[in-house]
Amino acid sequence: MKKWIMPVLAGFAFTPLANAGDLAYLYKDMRIMGMGGANIASGGYSSSVFANPAGIANLPTDHGVIVELLGLDLTASVDSSDILNDLSDAIDSDNEDEIVDVLEKYSGQLTHVDIANYSSVSYNHGKYAWSVGLLAATDVNLTPHANSIDGILEVQSRGYGGITGAFSYTVENFGRGNLVLGLGAKVLFQKSFEGKLTPSDLLNGDDIGDEVRDRMEKDSDGYAVDLGAIYQFKYMDNWKPAIGVSVMNIGSLDFDDSYGGQPTTVNIGASIEPDISFMKKTRIALDYVDVFNANKYRIYNLDQNDVVSFTDYEDTDFLKRLRFGISGLIYDNSWSSLELSTGVYQGGVTGGIDFTASVFRLGFSTYEEQIGPEYGDDSDRRYSLNLSIAW
Repeated sequence: MKKWIMPVLAGFAFTPLANAGDLAYLYKDMRIMGMGGANIASGGYSSSVFANPAGIANLPTDHGVIVELLGLDLTASVDSSDILNDLSDAIDSDNEDEIVDVLEKYSGQLTHVDIANYSSVSYNHGKYAWSVGLLAATDVNLTPHANSIDGILEVQSRGYGGITGAFSYTVENFGRGNLVLGLGAKVLFQKSFEGKLTPSDLLNGDDIGDEVRDRMEKDSDGYAVDLGAIYQFKYMDNWKPAIGVSVMNIGSLDFDDSYGGQPTTVNIGASIEPDISFMKKTRIALDYVDVFNANKYRIYNLDQNDVVSFTDYEDTDFLKRLRFGISGLIYDNSWSSLELSTGVYQGGVTGGIDFTASVFRLGFSTYEEQIGPEYGDDSDRRYSLNLSIAW
């Protein structure tokens, strides 16, 4: 029986541990993705360090030390279970022709699986705030192709992790509002895997793990500094308008040009928090990320001699970088809270729900990732589930 092969493919990066069309990312908080991924000017979560380190200034001040531990985020493409199950059955049959049939059936269809944990400790003192976190994640992208003699399974995957930190300071009465300055830093280690698997490779179940590592594995590490600012206007106080800007990944997170490399990006955003009588808190945010188009679109050339090469093309699509979201905190008391969100991410509708009871948090969200060079070329609807312990 070789039923274990597909889980190995989806998790081989875990040991010692994207689609090539995704805009580069390190961690996607499902609470933020539910509201269209917009967080540059609003902040409010420990994970805001991945969008704008100044955003931690908007963490709650009435909760004391904020701890988020043992959180598990699982994200998958809408049809991922169908593809993985069919391929597992074909591998289990020991029949190469059945594997070829599956590659033909799903030819060109991406399967994305993302598993991540971001644990953090944060505290907002009012004038200044800090956050320290540990990230451990892996994402796997499998794309069958039937346009070769026997078909191939294209693989882009990475396992990565490390430590993050952020500090924010608020300069009060700066002009006509408050200016929040943020500084972030992260040190990360990554194993990346780029290449192809043939039907005969997939049947070679006893050695496939070693073969994948020998053929595809690349080790890399890097560090980065992040800078951010949020200006919170004092007029229209019942709307709490703010604008934000961040410069992310200043340093060496290109990971030797392997899959998963993070370019330096400039990002801008605006937000409001209107007072609505029946809502505990409402946020409306609009972001435009990667202003100077640092992200590239990667096309792979997978020839018949196991030589993997690629070409990076300019990616300037406007809608892929535009994010808009609305979230509403329905209630928040000493033992539970409920937040609903919706938005538009890369031109597709998003939605999310986040429920906390005592120290347990359960969240769900959906969004649509544009994986082609331009909006509308190719998209991948994804669903995410979060289970965590937080207080």
